[in-house]
Amino acid sequence: MRKKKNKLEEYNYVDYNNYGMNDIDIEINEEKEPISKVIRNIIFIFIIALGITITIDVICVTKYDKGPYFAIRTKTYDDGGTQEFYGLGYKVIKYHQEQGRRDMEIGFWTMSYSVEPTEISALDLAIEFRNNPEKAANKYAGQFMRVTGKIYKIKDNELILRYKDPDDTYTLKIKCPMAENNHFEGMEKGLEVTIIGTIENFTLAAKTNPNIVRMSNCFTE
Repeated sequence: MRKKKNKLEEYNYVDYNNYGMNDIDIEINEEKEPISKVIRNIIFIFIIALGITITIDVICVTKYDKGPYFAIRTKTYDDGGTQEFYGLGYKVIKYHQEQGRRDMEIGFWTMSYSVEPTEISALDLAIEFRNNPEKAANKYAGQFMRVTGKIYKIKDNELILRYKDPDDTYTLKIKCPMAENNHFEGMEKGLEVTIIGTIENFTLAAKTNPNIVRMSNCFTE
């Protein structure tokens, strides 16, 4: 008598649990894996490129007053030529007033156009710088300022203001190179003047040299 086939044999049943994964699954995974890797690599390269472009513009604008190289100009103000630039996540304002602000500023897209200087006297600046130089540097470095003080020296196209106390404890020099050629008519040592410009950096007193503040793109008022 012929033996009746088992239903499992009739349908050629194979227990794939013994193999863990069938051939179809392997083929699908082999197709998906390279695509996901390509996408990840593209995203990674984009992030690196974005970081490099932002870093270059930040350094050029803040350290060298150059650029921006990776931002698009979107607006020019009728104030002498101030321009706005937008980059990927940042904004640059390149100030160029006829007689006023002439520096560059970088920040987020929400950064606003601002040409109103912070006012301070040479005396108050000297006190702040002497009492806490680090705090003063963080507060004023890169700021557009209006500084009032007495002329100490006129050198080439630069005015040097100075506050001096009897003990030289708070003595401060403020170096103010002019943004444009200036003949300094009617100006002399000891005359009180007001300067507008951007504070670039500070130098701490050493030996016989007092504390020094350096400004840039200055105008007299």
